[in-house]
Formats: sequence, structure tokens, C-alpha cells
Amino acid sequence: MKILQKNRRSAFTLIEMIGVIAIISILAAVLVPKVQTAIARSKVSGTALVFNTLKTAVTDYYSRSNSFPLRAGTGAANTATATGRFDADLVAAGLLDKLVSTPIGSTATTGALTTRPHVRVLTALVAGTPNPTAGAGGNNFDLDSNTATSDFTAGQTVVSLMIPQVSFADAILLNSIIDNAINTGAAADRVGRCIYSAVAGGTTTVYLYLGHQ
Repeated sequence: MKILQKNRRSAFTLIEMIGVIAIISILAAVLVPKVQTAIARSKVSGTALVFNTLKTAVTDYYSRSNSFPLRAGTGAANTATATGRFDADLVAAGLLDKLVSTPIGSTATTGALTTRPHVRVLTALVAGTPNPTAGAGGNNFDLDSNTATSDFTAGQTVVSLMIPQVSFADAILLNSIIDNAINTGAAADRVGRCIYSAVAGGTTTVYLYLGHQ
């Protein structure tokens, strides 16, 4: 006569469970920073793509109009007015699908333009060294890395993308992509097509050169 034995259910012991948890914790400690770094890099790369798209749109606008209207970016309205934003002109001209937004920096969609990404057109500042601040900039760039002379002359206008509230790490990475330069320290960057204000509270305002006339 056969004697049937009951199947015993296997289960993790406490030691085995602790071991599994330890392995998961180690993997998380290794992988999470890498994932976060990859996400941050993808956002900065996305901003570089926005920059390139804007350069093309600005060039096309100038080829049609042969001039740029002044857009100070000091108001709060999303309009193509003197205190408004130039990307509104680009949208109206069919050169952009929508107003500018960037993967890095401020995500605000309302309020003062100086607190959110936008394209501005300013009268050029004739000076050898730009002086970008958190709320003002984009009217001068040192494109030839020569602080002894200005890159612009009186009466010219400069088109730039302003991106407020960018983390210092993102600003460093974006600068390396656009200007192929690695910056260190929290001082303002004043050279190249990508410049930014001195870091305050872990963030900075980035200005990207798009063109001039």
C-alpha cells in the first residue's frame, strides 16, 4: 500500500530574505545614480536640440524680413510686442509650432518673462566682455574669445534664448555641448555662444546666442 506524503511548501528563511534585500539595495545604489545621470543628460541634449531648432528658425526669419524686431523679454505677455518675446514672432511666421519651452530650467508658463524661457531681441551692447545676470543678459556675447574687442557694433541687434533657473550641473553640461568647454566653479561664464550668470542657490540663468544683424 502506498503512503501519500504531503507536499511541503518551500519558503524563504529570514536569512535568505535579508540576503535578497541586501542585493537589491546594492543594485539600487549602483543603478539609481546612473539612471538619474542619464535622465539629466537627455534633458540637456534636448535643450541643445531646441537651440539648434531656434537657430534655423531665426535664420529663416531674417532671410524673409532682413531685420529683427526688438523684443526685450521684460514683460509678462506671450506676445510679439516691444516688451514681449521674439518666439511669438517666429510662431506667427510659421517657423515654430509653439512658444519656446526647454527641458531644463524654469517650467513656468505664466508670470514675468524673465522667470521663464523665451527668445529675446536686444540692442547690442558694444563691450568686450558680457556681464550676464539672473535677470538681464543676451545683448552681448564674446564669440571670438577676445575680451579686448566687442563682437558687435553700435546699432546692431542680438537674438538670444534666455533660460532661467537652470541647475549648475545642467549649465555646465550644456556649455560643454554647445561651446565644447568644461567650466568649473560657480562664477559667471562670459565666453562663447552659451553664457550664464553667477550661480546663486544652486541655479543660474543661461543665455544662448542665436544670431544678430
